[in-house]
Amino acid sequence: MVTREQVIEVLKTCYDPEIPLNIWDLGLVYDIAIEGSTVNITMTLTAIGCPVGPWLAEDIRGKLLQLEGIEEVNVNFVWSPPWTPERLTPEGRMALQAMGYPV
Repeated sequence: MVTREQVIEVLKTCYDPEIPLNIWDLGLVYDIAIEGSTVNITMTLTAIGCPVGPWLAEDIRGKLLQLEGIEEVNVNFVWSPPWTPERLTPEGRMALQAMGYPV
């Protein structure tokens, strides 16, 4: 069975195309639920109406389906609570600061 840590490592390879940081360190992922061979991801985007949602969901699905034991991946977008920079991981905050982003 796949572990939460394995899923997180894959999510760290998925990047928001507008902000050069992975979705895990951006704090976009709100929940990971693993039920047998199914992984359910609950996440948000940095802004409502962001057009990259479908592309990002397919990127996540494609990468997670490469893990042994995963047969289905569901990516559910939610808008509450809204994303704010406070959701950044410490690593994400340091990375964005190093790139000159004011966070």
